Amino acid sequence: MDAEMISFMKFLSDKSYVTLAAVEKSIHITRRQTVYRLEKINDLLKKNGQSPLVITAAKEIPISEKTKAVIKKEIGTFYDTREYYLSRKERIIYIYMMLFAHSGYLTMDHFMDELKVSRTTIFLDLKELSRRLENKKIDLKNNRKKGYYLEGSEMDIRSIMMRYVIFTLAENQSSKVFDMMIHSYHLTTFAYSKSVIEKLAEKYNIHFVEDRLMEFIYIFIFMNSRMHYQSISESDMPKLVEMMAAFKEYRFALELIKNFNKSIKIAQNDIYYIASWILGISFGDIKENTRDCLLISDIVGEIMTRYEALSGSRYENTETIFIQLYAHFRPAYYRLIFKLPIFNPLCRRIQSEYKELYCLVEETMKPFQLIFGGEIPSDELAYLTIHFATIYSQKKTVPLKNDELKTKVQNALIVCSNGIGSSIILYNELSEMFPELHFFEPIEISQFSDFKKEIRIIFTTSYVSLSELNQVPVVRVKPVMSTDERYQVLKEVNIKLGNIYSRQMDINSLLKIIEKHAAISDRDQLSNDLLWYLSKNYHRSIQNEQNLHLLDMIHKDLIRLQVKADNWEEALRFSYEPLVKNGIVSQNYVEKTVNSVQLMGPYIVIAKHVALPHAKKEEGALQNGLGITVLKEPVVFGDKYNDPVKYIFCLSAVNNHAHIAAMSELVELLNDASFYQFLDQVQDVEEMVAYLEHKEYTQKQNIFL
Repeated sequence: MDAEMISFMKFLSDKSYVTLAAVEKSIHITRRQTVYRLEKINDLLKKNGQSPLVITAAKEIPISEKTKAVIKKEIGTFYDTREYYLSRKERIIYIYMMLFAHSGYLTMDHFMDELKVSRTTIFLDLKELSRRLENKKIDLKNNRKKGYYLEGSEMDIRSIMMRYVIFTLAENQSSKVFDMMIHSYHLTTFAYSKSVIEKLAEKYNIHFVEDRLMEFIYIFIFMNSRMHYQSISESDMPKLVEMMAAFKEYRFALELIKNFNKSIKIAQNDIYYIASWILGISFGDIKENTRDCLLISDIVGEIMTRYEALSGSRYENTETIFIQLYAHFRPAYYRLIFKLPIFNPLCRRIQSEYKELYCLVEETMKPFQLIFGGEIPSDELAYLTIHFATIYSQKKTVPLKNDELKTKVQNALIVCSNGIGSSIILYNELSEMFPELHFFEPIEISQFSDFKKEIRIIFTTSYVSLSELNQVPVVRVKPVMSTDERYQVLKEVNIKLGNIYSRQMDINSLLKIIEKHAAISDRDQLSNDLLWYLSKNYHRSIQNEQNLHLLDMIHKDLIRLQVKADNWEEALRFSYEPLVKNGIVSQNYVEKTVNSVQLMGPYIVIAKHVALPHAKKEEGALQNGLGITVLKEPVVFGDKYNDPVKYIFCLSAVNNHAHIAAMSELVELLNDASFYQFLDQVQDVEEMVAYLEHKEYTQKQNIFL
């Protein structure tokens, strides 16, 4: 049995039914591979006296509880045995871990004996590993004196090891390849390492999320082996390491290393490196008032100011948002400073499901690239996007009143394993999908055993078998769900709670009926709209749900070209005139904007020569709208990096969410040099509108291509 087969079985083990399309899309396998693996599972079921899995006429596979129990038992047996064949991807990881943790002489024969494969197979695996490492500036060398070894920056070599561990645990939900390595090389066991690390974490009050703790343990086991013979050079360490000596994370790292290396002295830089890594995976707490508190606070404050300037959104609960963002950004800061890798399994999904918000966060973080010496990785940006989506979410996790509880007779709980803000997004999404359920506030896996309230169903992002701890139906969910996955969850709940949601229809059948009578231009979007129409409370205003695009907010009467102004205040007032005249904003809104700039400085200057003035919606935003003003001569606002300002985009937003797509489209325009060339020469507002219409059409075409 191999990893691919285990992955397939895991996918089936927590579902009451699956569609062939969902299997192929989620696991990235073909129809033929799916059928082949089903045959293998049916052989297993037959041996256990169970009925085989059958593909229905609707291309669905119903899965009974007894069938799931057999599959889960087989998965458990797999983890308890060494009768397992590594895939090529796993062999390459295993070879790298041997090169990383082993200080002795390694030959082709060593790899062959360890992996039980032929010389040709090892040769091809080494060739592929070498190719992958070239892109990371690491060379896989081989000579008679040293055998096979890695050559390159020690921080880069360690980074690759960490990436392999993080990626494998996140993608495969399996530690088999690492357990085999630990067993074969007699490294410190996972169980012992976990015991020591958890005791020290409690001693120093360091909180690890469940998934991050598992990563930390495996990485430390391999890192500790390498530190015996290889350390990080002084030139590779950031200058701020001395400040870290006062941190509890440093004391944690020092005691941890001493615990495992009583007779071996570990280099000081390695202690700092382990401390930075602990900082990079634990929570930041502003109440601790650490030596870096002011530094991190200043950056977080600047991020919040710039995001709100770019998005045109203003928020009341600034202190709460600051504390939450600080908690996330402090570890991100150390990951970025020390070039520590992070794998975000949600990255592509976030870029797709939260495209506009991701775009705004990416633009928000651009000025901070100078601090970290390069572009901020998309994995980090995606996590930041989730945090912004969470802390700026409209819905709050507040307890229900007694009269509200009477109408919600079934309690539900969300258990999250990754600790990111997506648990709140899940709370909002699931409570809207299932208004009949009362959802308790989300908790982590470590809190589950202490949760004593009565619950009817559990939603979880974890692969830990919660049902064994509590005899309650469990529905596995992704932290960020696609349309298909939402529909899968709807049907799962429908099955597990006794078909109480009869209002939910088969979307695919409904689409087939529609296709008989009408042409569908965007099947996925129609499917999504139908799903939400059938699965959530539809008493909310369509206007509130609408995502406004740039052309929805711009009208020719709001555009002014070649405007002459003597100073920034005059420029702002001239720019707002058409919005006041057309009832988009009140005069008070204009005064509040001017006063804000006088009080807070030129925060509205968001890019070279560009200002995006706006105020709180309560201060006079009457309608959604965006004015465009091109000054004849630029004026100084007081921003030393982006002055003088020539292009002013006056925003009015009646809520904090509907205009996010429009702001994302504006940011895309502001990153296009040809847009400024057009603004400098355009003489007619009709020409301006035509240009924007062409740009919107081009953007849509690029999406479809």
